[in-house]
Amino acid sequence: MIADTSTLLVVGLGAVLVYVGALWLALAFYVWRDARRRSQSPTFVGLAALLGFFPPFLGPLIYFVLRPPRTLEEERARELEEQALLEPVYDSVVTRPCPTCGRDIEQDFIICPYCRTQFARRCENCDHNLRLGWSVCPYCAADVGTHALSRASR
Repeated sequence: MIADTSTLLVVGLGAVLVYVGALWLALAFYVWRDARRRSQSPTFVGLAALLGFFPPFLGPLIYFVLRPPRTLEEERARELEEQALLEPVYDSVVTRPCPTCGRDIEQDFIICPYCRTQFARRCENCDHNLRLGWSVCPYCAADVGTHALSRASR
């Protein structure tokens, strides 16, 4: 009976030691893997792995207190969010200010819809926008004559 109890005690103690050893190795592996996700420095990863092994169970606690707060992936996502917030938002329509009244108008307008100032015209041959003052269309080489910059008739 005493032999059975001592054998059972030795087997139980061995199982507990194997369990604690496996837990120690798993915790050290987790610290090493977490350090790789949080830093690109091989020195930091190596020191974190050593801290994961020694001192047992206390080293990982020290690592968890001292580790960087965010992973590299979280830092990258945060940088992208900040960049997106700081970049100006552009509409799909490209605008420019009217030279007379200063209101925003679309890039391809030839007359301001607010003050009716004409600042371009269309080529009758190819239908491209032409600036006032051009005597020839640069797109189709058609002679368009000169046209003074003025307000369109109301």
